[in-house]
Amino acid sequence: MTAGPLAGVIVVDLTRYISGPYCTMLLADAGATVIKVEPPGGEHTRHGKPRLGDRDGGPSASFVRVNRGKQSIVLDLKTEDGVAALARLLAKADVLVENFRPGVLARLGLDEVGLERLNPGLVYCTITGFGHSPSGWRDRPAFNLIAELEAGVYWQRDPDSAPEPLGPYVGDLFPGAHATSGIAMALYQRERTGRGARVDIAMFDSMLSFNELACTSSQFLDGRVEDYFAGHFCPSDIYPSGDGYVCLDVVTQEQWCALCDLIGAPELAARPDLADGPGRAGRFDEVIAGPLLGWLAGHDAETAMQRLTAVGVPAAVVRTPGEALCSRQARDRQMVVAVGHAGHELLMPANPIRVQGASRPQRLSAPEAGEHTLSVLTEVAGLTREEVAALTKEAAGAPRQVGAVALIPLRNLTPPQSPTHGAV
Repeated sequence: MTAGPLAGVIVVDLTRYISGPYCTMLLADAGATVIKVEPPGGEHTRHGKPRLGDRDGGPSASFVRVNRGKQSIVLDLKTEDGVAALARLLAKADVLVENFRPGVLARLGLDEVGLERLNPGLVYCTITGFGHSPSGWRDRPAFNLIAELEAGVYWQRDPDSAPEPLGPYVGDLFPGAHATSGIAMALYQRERTGRGARVDIAMFDSMLSFNELACTSSQFLDGRVEDYFAGHFCPSDIYPSGDGYVCLDVVTQEQWCALCDLIGAPELAARPDLADGPGRAGRFDEVIAGPLLGWLAGHDAETAMQRLTAVGVPAAVVRTPGEALCSRQARDRQMVVAVGHAGHELLMPANPIRVQGASRPQRLSAPEAGEHTLSVLTEVAGLTREEVAALTKEAAGAPRQVGAVALIPLRNLTPPQSPTHGAV
């Protein structure tokens, strides 16, 4: 096995919450060196509940689950020296990822033009609610629910029920995945051009793309919101079994005939009024529910799924998230990774992206706040130990001593003669 496909790529991670950290977690899983820059005291999501090893003052499970495999440094970006240290680091980096609201980095002197001058090879990725290009919504604050609902992504059982959020943080995770692919594209482009590029990811854009079926279909339904394929396929729903629930998704006529034979009702397959999904949906309760639900009631969910699958009928056991994570399939696909901290472990889904020949980390840890400040700032950014010591004192709130080392101001930094690139 070789190193990950992004081995040698240095990523500076200024992200918080979920969307950005999820993106940089995927990059770390692929072998990139991800340097998470945290404020004094650490990113505030470290301190939520539940905590990993609460008695030991461990970080929150929310922080651990999206920050595995990263390095952490602490910089106070409210100070000139903190910003100057960040600039020294960015001059040596390949990628910068941040999910601040538009304008935050510009106020620190690190706008797009300044970053390009500092490091022409830098790939600069932003994840915001509504993007950086001019728009009426650009400066709005946004979390996942805002992006999801503005893009029409919600669950509604029937036209008379109130809209409900989907549940999983798709408004964070989908943009984070888009950011990962955008960064990979920009790195590949840099191999041809020698220059970095801006990657502008808007959570709203990602959710609009996620919702492409509903958005497109609404043009044929006078803008109505409904299940556009309700009744198009049938049986296609969740049904009770002897000990749980099973999902069936019958799409083709062959699958319908196989189902009828399996449940002991071959005569249903011969009826012309049940020859397509809409026909079956219209008469489901009257004709199909009895034999189907009766057959399912006589089987446990796992056996029902296996028998349905054996005759070519798509079926699934409806599992809890914990059951899915502990399933044989998840183990067979190496989709479970243990993330540790101070002797405690959290099992979580692994990176689903596979590149042939590349290694896949199986046991990882989340960093302590500032755990790698000294090594990163000296070995990567090129600061001296004295400069790092002065920075750490400032970050801890200690008063600066007369004659303390001051970093080169940002305005006096000169870009490298040629960008320092990691191997892609």
